[in-house]
Amino acid sequence: MQLSAEGFRSMQAEQMFMKKIQQLLKKTGLQLSLQNAELIALTDGGSDRNFYRIKDGGSSCVVMTSITPRFDIETYISVGMFLFKHGIGVPEIYAHDDEKQVVLLEDLGDNSLLQLLKNAAGGQKIKAYYEQVLASLAEMQMKTKKVLDNCDYLRGRNFGYEAFRWETDYFTECFLKRFCGLAIDNDEELDREFHLLAAGLDSEPRYFMHRDFQSQNIYFKDSKPRFIDFQTATKGLLQYDAVSLLKDAYFKLEENIRDILLAFYLETLESDWGMDIDRESFIRTFHRAGLQRNMQALGAFAYLALDKGKTAFAAHIPNALFYLKDALKQFSEFPLLRELSEQAEIKIQSREL
Repeated sequence: MQLSAEGFRSMQAEQMFMKKIQQLLKKTGLQLSLQNAELIALTDGGSDRNFYRIKDGGSSCVVMTSITPRFDIETYISVGMFLFKHGIGVPEIYAHDDEKQVVLLEDLGDNSLLQLLKNAAGGQKIKAYYEQVLASLAEMQMKTKKVLDNCDYLRGRNFGYEAFRWETDYFTECFLKRFCGLAIDNDEELDREFHLLAAGLDSEPRYFMHRDFQSQNIYFKDSKPRFIDFQTATKGLLQYDAVSLLKDAYFKLEENIRDILLAFYLETLESDWGMDIDRESFIRTFHRAGLQRNMQALGAFAYLALDKGKTAFAAHIPNALFYLKDALKQFSEFPLLRELSEQAEIKIQSREL
């Protein structure tokens, strides 16, 4: 096998890794021979997991490993098998070792939604991609609603008040204080605003929530959307995943296009899945969820840049901050957050990202 990855810490570690792959391949019906195959490192964004493509002629699969405790892999397997069983477009899990440290997955190719959007010729093609993804998102949310507790991992999960407050604390510490260097003089007022936001979102009904439903985690294979990076999935509100996609810092949508796509999503929920939706209330919650999601994204981008040395993520901060400031125009109940966002924008504009 030709190793095209950056390598392993030792020859022994590499040999053990190859041995595990060989053992797993024997459990599958994949027509792959390690003797002449290539092992190609794939990019993995902000994840602590490593991904490799095994390619032998026209056949391929993906190997996933993790440098973190095996819990990360266990949750991926649990959620992935649950979604695949219910006909949701996720990669098939072919096999995994007993220690759950190495997993063989279906190869979804290289056509991420982000790449397709960048290469799209014209707005109609972009709109068509999003409509396919939104229809598949609605399917994932609706088909699994009554069976979420059948997944061992999801049974005890709930993305509610405490999780929302964790995200806003993450935003405050990593982005506002550390990345932007802002001093917050009125902690109690900011806490009150974040409590108000979290309490409102916590009151929404629960569905399957991917939790990182953005263009880098969506692929197209055989012209159909497929989803990855669902290992932090939970039970949560519908709007969080929808806003993660439509207010995605990696690919900025114009407001009029976003409104059209949000209307398409609502029509899909109503016509295909029989939901009775108060559209005005739903859209207001959508934008409140956007505040939450883009604060989480800003915290994550700052953390990855400062603590993980992945400085490329800082380039996405202006888009996420734009979405946050833009949504705040619609709400009068978050004056301090609005003020801090404006101060953060000044700080960001004064530095090169």
